[in-house]
Amino acid sequence: MTEPLSHPSSIAIVGAGIAGLACAATLLDAGHRVTLFDKGRSAGGRVATRRASRRADGPGASFDHGAQFATGRGAGFAALLARLQDEGAVAPWPAAQRGRDPVFTGVPGMSALPHAMAERIKAKGGVILAERHVAWLHDGGVLRHLPASEATPGSTQDHGGEVTGAFDAVLLAVPAPQAGPLLATRGSRFASGLRDVVIAPCWAVMATFVAPVVAADVIRPEGSPLGWIARNSARPGHAATPDAWVLHASAAWSRAHLEDSAEAVIPALMQAFEAVVGSSLPAATSVVGHRWRFALVETPLGQPCLWDASEAIGVCGDWCLGPRVEAAYDSGIALATEVLAHAGLGQ
Repeated sequence: MTEPLSHPSSIAIVGAGIAGLACAATLLDAGHRVTLFDKGRSAGGRVATRRASRRADGPGASFDHGAQFATGRGAGFAALLARLQDEGAVAPWPAAQRGRDPVFTGVPGMSALPHAMAERIKAKGGVILAERHVAWLHDGGVLRHLPASEATPGSTQDHGGEVTGAFDAVLLAVPAPQAGPLLATRGSRFASGLRDVVIAPCWAVMATFVAPVVAADVIRPEGSPLGWIARNSARPGHAATPDAWVLHASAAWSRAHLEDSAEAVIPALMQAFEAVVGSSLPAATSVVGHRWRFALVETPLGQPCLWDASEAIGVCGDWCLGPRVEAAYDSGIALATEVLAHAGLGQ
């Protein structure tokens, strides 16, 4: 039986997406020491922005190729969005709004949202180790990790790399299909329970054109291989030129073509784009494909997080609650609250 966490405690969080960042910030505020490990070059996970190389005649385009926007329905996340709007890190995006909830995009890209969260974590003394793949959870809160470039996402190994710890608690804020194998290395009772979670993949295409495409800035096609189309260069705070677009394939199409190459996917989705627009597209100046293996939560866990006080291990993520950025934030806060309650530091 693990003893109650002392104050301050050393906590590892695997995954620096929105869930991991929200969890880390809450724990830091309560006096814990926090180290985040993330396989990406920077924090954010699927709340991401890819920037193209500069052109001879000006800056290159940027593409928000993951999560397209954020809405704040609950008080906590709404307050965060309001603060980030005041700081200029997010702005309303009316073209994407459907229904009552205001839609926000990052400025100058969606990655501005997690970047602002990560900077606050660093200012509070939190540590973020980027481009590190956590491959094994050893007993005693010891993590084995290696360069992300040397590992396949979701893979495990009990040798090589580096070991860091011991941590008083280990929290996983990664997609369920990646959390499951990692939990199994510790013999966690949660490992098998994540198998019912379903997360759809998504093929994304990022394209720029010599002239503006004649179409609405946001399109939600029906009966098409594409499920979402957005003119990235029309987002608030984004460069208006070149004309840049993000195309997201539907979950069904992405599943059917998950293992296809980008070279095969790109022309198929560009043809689908042209069919939706209903006319020939201008010449493309650049086209890039990106495969998100875990993009859209279809069957969530159905509870905010999982926390095993006896083993001091927990998991969180949007997949616990649903397919929204706010769901990831709420899940991270929920797990931090469980940890604080066990540590005797809750309110």
